[in-house]
Amino acid sequence: MTETKRLATYCGIAAPLVTLGAILIATLVAPPETFTWRTRALSDMGRYGAPTFPLFNGGLIVGGLIGLPFAWRLWTASRNRLERAGIALLVVTVVGQIGVGIFFLEHTAVYLERSLHPVAALSVFGVAPFAGWVYGTGAARAGDTRLAVASIAIGFVHPLTWAGWVLALDGAVDTDTWFAVPEFVAAVAFGSWILLLAVTIAYRHDDPDWSAR
Repeated sequence: MTETKRLATYCGIAAPLVTLGAILIATLVAPPETFTWRTRALSDMGRYGAPTFPLFNGGLIVGGLIGLPFAWRLWTASRNRLERAGIALLVVTVVGQIGVGIFFLEHTAVYLERSLHPVAALSVFGVAPFAGWVYGTGAARAGDTRLAVASIAIGFVHPLTWAGWVLALDGAVDTDTWFAVPEFVAAVAFGSWILLLAVTIAYRHDDPDWSAR
């Protein structure tokens, strides 16, 4: 493994830690009028003028940028078209994450007349599970059963979490009630998958037969 590829693999470990760390710290320091788990979305911490504005948005942007080199590393280690398709969806998710930070809530007060925040958020939460399912299917085709099962299973965390949230609200979709909880669970699921992929790539280099065991 070249030094460039090694650093790119490490990016797969650093990216979710930076992103999730920034989100978690923001939830701890945000004043109640800005964020509570019960009444706010995570993006409220990145709203224009919020005290956690630089921490939350900066964490999403920096974490996403760190994740892009890992996507390249993953692509170089891909074994078939399905894995590459899953990686492409992963990139869409990461770019969406960066977009959430750039197109923060009420960014229209600073630039642009049209809010792009919903589009960026949908790119994250809507595409992430498909990335896991498609990549996992490719891993299965490559004979990497453990990675396939883990990727597909983590992908299912997203819809199951959102479905559980909707059911808990008696079928009502209310972004003002506990909305941050499924958002955070989905973010942790995606970050965990990235960590899994990074560790897998590292082990695969050290032991080429690891995935077949």
